[in-house]
Amino acid sequence: MKNILLILISFLIFSGLEAQTPYKVKKKKKDYFGKKENPNDKVRPIGIQVQLGPTYTFTRSKNETYNITDTAGRYRFTQDPSGRPGFFAEIGLVHFNVKDPVFKFGRIIDYIDYGIGFKLLGGRETTTVDYLDVTGNVLGSATGEGKFYNGYLYARFGVHKLQYINKTKNYFIDHSLGINGDYMLTGGDKNYTAPSFASTQYFSDPFVMQLHYDVGFGIRVKKGMYFIPGVQLPFLGIQEWNKGNPSLRWYSSKYYPALFHLKLIKLFPAKQGKGCYEGDPADKKRNQEYMQNR
Repeated sequence: MKNILLILISFLIFSGLEAQTPYKVKKKKKDYFGKKENPNDKVRPIGIQVQLGPTYTFTRSKNETYNITDTAGRYRFTQDPSGRPGFFAEIGLVHFNVKDPVFKFGRIIDYIDYGIGFKLLGGRETTTVDYLDVTGNVLGSATGEGKFYNGYLYARFGVHKLQYINKTKNYFIDHSLGINGDYMLTGGDKNYTAPSFASTQYFSDPFVMQLHYDVGFGIRVKKGMYFIPGVQLPFLGIQEWNKGNPSLRWYSSKYYPALFHLKLIKLFPAKQGKGCYEGDPADKKRNQEYMQNR
C-alpha cells in the first residue's frame, strides 16, 4: 500500500511541472476542466491551492472499564483517552470545471484539487487501576499514562461541489469528497508509564488511507482568488480494515482526526501570445469600413 502513496505524490509532481510549461492555444479542446483561452479573461481555470491550520483528535466520550480477577487478586482498569492539538500544511493544484453544465441544477463537479502535505496528530491516554478486595471495595489505586505525536506525509485528492448563497456568487458553501494516503515519518512513541492494560493495546499501521468529507465557507476575494476556511473529517478507513473505522488506533483507544483549514486558491493569470483575441466580428467589420472611408 505504500506504493499507492508514492504514485499519488508522483502524479502531483508531474502535474505541477505540466502546469508550468508554455501554454499553447488549441483550436479544439474537450478537456472537462478547461477550454480555449481568451486573453480578455484575466485568469485560467487552473491554479495553485495552499492550506494550513490546526488539527485535533477527538475520542470516545465514555471511558472503557475492565474487571480482572486472577490468582494475585482483583483489579479494575479504567482507560481515559483525550485528544491533543497539532497542525498541518499542504500545497497543490486546482482545476476548475468551465464546461457548460448538462443538467438544469448545474454542474455535478465544480472543481477538483490535489496536493501533498504534512500533518501532526497527537493523543493521550491514562489508565487507572483500582485494587479491590473480595467484596469489591477499593484498597488502593495507581495511574499510568501514555502520550504521542505522530507526523505524517500525505497526498490528497478531492472533488468539489459549490453551493452559492448569494446571486453575485461571492459567497458559497464548498462540499468535497476526497481520498488521502498518509505515511508516518515521525513519532510512533509506544511508551507507557505503569500501570497499563497491555492486552487491549493496538498500534495502527504506519500507512493510512481514508475517504474524507470536507466542508468550508468560501469567499471570492477577487476574480481568480478564493479564501475557504473549513474542516476535513475522515469517514471511512480503507487500508487497514477495521470495519471501515477511520480512527487512528494508539494504545488502547481510538482517535478521530479533524483538520481545520484556512485554504487559499489562486488561479494562474491568462497568457498572451499566439492565441491573441481578435475581438467581436461586428466591431472588426466597422473598423475596416472606417479605415476604407478615410
